[in-house]
Amino acid sequence: MSAAPSPATGLATGAPAPDPRPPGRAAQFGYGLGDLASNLTWTTLTAFLLFFYTDVAALAAATAGTILLVGRVADAVIDPVVGLAVDRTRTRFGRARPYLIFAAPLLAVAFVLAFTSAGSGTTAAVWAGVTFVAVGICHSLVNVPYGAMLPMLTADDDTRLKMSGYRFVGASLGLIAVSVAVMPLVLSLGGGDLRRGFTEMAIVFGVAGTLLYWVVAALCREQVTLSPDRAKAPTGQALRALARNRHWLGVCLASLVAFVRLGTITAGAVYYARDVLQDAWSTSYILLAFAVSALAGSLVTPWVLRRLGKRRGIVIGLIVTAVLYALLFPLHHSPAAFLTVFLLANLLGGFGFVAAPALVSDTIDHHETVAGRRDEGLLYAGYSFATKVGTALGGSLFAWALAWGGYHADQVSAHAAQAIEWAFVGLPLVLCLVQAACMALYDLERPALVAAPTD
Repeated sequence: MSAAPSPATGLATGAPAPDPRPPGRAAQFGYGLGDLASNLTWTTLTAFLLFFYTDVAALAAATAGTILLVGRVADAVIDPVVGLAVDRTRTRFGRARPYLIFAAPLLAVAFVLAFTSAGSGTTAAVWAGVTFVAVGICHSLVNVPYGAMLPMLTADDDTRLKMSGYRFVGASLGLIAVSVAVMPLVLSLGGGDLRRGFTEMAIVFGVAGTLLYWVVAALCREQVTLSPDRAKAPTGQALRALARNRHWLGVCLASLVAFVRLGTITAGAVYYARDVLQDAWSTSYILLAFAVSALAGSLVTPWVLRRLGKRRGIVIGLIVTAVLYALLFPLHHSPAAFLTVFLLANLLGGFGFVAAPALVSDTIDHHETVAGRRDEGLLYAGYSFATKVGTALGGSLFAWALAWGGYHADQVSAHAAQAIEWAFVGLPLVLCLVQAACMALYDLERPALVAAPTD
């Protein structure tokens, strides 16, 4: 059963009306370029900033891990603020597009500063903390509006899932670019000077990311609108309504755990390659395998989830992934076999990453059913908050594992190498099972839920 359409918007309370002009192929593909832009900065930060802190800026591993966690939690608090701002933004450019246009250059500048070291000791630690918070805040100003755009672009579930797939294609291409280009750029641009190389690499990626965000803003037009009375609803009412949407809570919790896993893998790849596989160049292979699995997953996931259902497909993939991770322990002596199993594991374990934007859009539609309001910006901000805290926690857990193992950049002991292996392989195994349990809260695939007023 669905409620009567709203006179102001033409939208049904429980399900938005069909799009007046469904997004064309260019807009669908163009939307995915935003995640390519995002990953040029985001994945570079998660994969290389810890290494930059410990091996270039000469910060202690425990100090670096604490900066990553505290800084990411601090800037993640900004996400709901940005989300509320998006829900209240009304400009000739739209609600979300102005942020992509005007905040993208700020993100590029902050990204460059994060890969610039200043002084040593306390000075270096303070500089790292301040610039890390700054780049996180700038990322919120761009990424929250970008993610909130999807339910504004289309109300069609199949189109959303397809656009989520395009988005993950962009993310995969970003992962590939980071995997194959970061260290070669650092070495070639720096001429052997890692400090200068990382800074100049950040300039290249920052400029490229800004241009890509502008392409998204040019191609994508918002079509699903809000009525004026909903736009003016009090902030407190919007926040209280979140607690009634358990499906949104389930998606956010599952995403939090998923991004802890992602943060652990990306932060740990350079250490695992060098100190466990005994091959520093395997860093690129590990990240490339992760990127290829993501790209393949972006193509396979819509097909799988349409047949198995979103929740069931994601949970099955996570359980199989946990089993495959257990098989990785004895394979560190065989890099080729390790990379093959690692790629397959992350392909199956990545269904949730690919489907997440579509899941969040589903919860926004459901939110309109139970609360009479959509709040795209606020609900997406909750998901963004989870991804940021999760990624930071993953990187921090890995850094603390380094400290527990007695890691020293100039001489890596057997105990440190063992800590690296357990953090890189064992922790993701456990996290897959926890993420599968969190998905039990999401259940928007049964028609009966559409009319459930208390869920």
